[in-house]
Amino acid sequence: MIKMLCNQPIHWVEDKKTLDDLCTRWRACKILAVDTEFMRSQTYYPIAALLQVNDGEANYLIDPTVIQDCSAFGEMLTDINIVKILHSCSEDLDVFQHLLGVIPVKLFDTQIAAALCGYGFSVGYGNLVKAVLDKDLPKSETRSDWLQRPLSTAQIDYAAIDVEDLFQLAQVLILKLKNLDRLFWATDDCEQVLTAFGNNQGDANSYLRIKQAWRLSRKNLTILKALAQWREGCAKNRDVPRNRVIKEHSLMDIASAAPSHISQLRAFEGLTDRMIRTDGENLITVVQAALEQDVESYPALIEKPLTSSENKWAKKMRACVGVIAEEQNVAPELLMKKRDYEAITRRFFQQESDNLENILEALKSHISGWRYDLLSEPLAQTICGEIEE
Repeated sequence: MIKMLCNQPIHWVEDKKTLDDLCTRWRACKILAVDTEFMRSQTYYPIAALLQVNDGEANYLIDPTVIQDCSAFGEMLTDINIVKILHSCSEDLDVFQHLLGVIPVKLFDTQIAAALCGYGFSVGYGNLVKAVLDKDLPKSETRSDWLQRPLSTAQIDYAAIDVEDLFQLAQVLILKLKNLDRLFWATDDCEQVLTAFGNNQGDANSYLRIKQAWRLSRKNLTILKALAQWREGCAKNRDVPRNRVIKEHSLMDIASAAPSHISQLRAFEGLTDRMIRTDGENLITVVQAALEQDVESYPALIEKPLTSSENKWAKKMRACVGVIAEEQNVAPELLMKKRDYEAITRRFFQQESDNLENILEALKSHISGWRYDLLSEPLAQTICGEIEE
């Protein structure tokens, strides 16, 4: 047992039996604060360096670099009877997925909860702890080497403080959400995070994350889709960042030009001789295979950015949502995302006529859950007024 600056004890866990026993004991807990430390700058997959847990009584630092079987921890994460507290959990979900092959259930993300309590949109952990608990967190270990062993005293204390404060933070935010009658808002949003993460695991839609892809025709988009999927597979197999295989702008250039011979690749900026020697033939093969697909199998065009006229129209909706956000004391970005404004604008812009009932029904395709209950009526009124003008 280690005791340092934390208020609660710190336990270092480096063997399977101890971890298994702890996970069995944690099955009786209603909530657990969970965090991870990892390294990823040179790899595709995150390298788990530390798993942290606080159960309200002590801090536990689990070393996955020496425990070969952490399956009990994965089973605990998927126990529907335990709420797992995390903050801004997307990277932690990557760690769990790669290390354990699971993602948590019954997630409670304090960043989401904080936004619903009026602390701001996407507020950082240190700022949130200061705002809610009036405590300054150490920042010196944020970028330290978490794979080194032994960890320094400062690293151990930093990792433990993270989950100790996270547990306390959750208690305050949960109470605030209950008082605001918004706890179900938070649980609904956390479920959406898990669903979106699960839906984003496949490689087939990786081309949709490439900027400027909307500029391509369906034929060239087919090539880009195949190239992006190939790059994703290479990055995984080699365990290197995507851009180490080939950069995004090079994928766009190749998709636009549709080269048929390896010699043509030398004309593209960003493709080195080494990359062409290693992957040139594969790139040409991918391009040609994409061109052989039936036209019916081409992906749909990606929507272009809104025109200036459409943006003026969307601005009216943003103003409407801004008023509601101010009334609810939340950030407007929390209520609607840019893609929602764009999709709704495309749906209704230049529409000659429509009644309120039809608009309300159509909005269900773009906003749902508590957001629909909160936003649909005033948005529909705004849209109705714009159509009638």
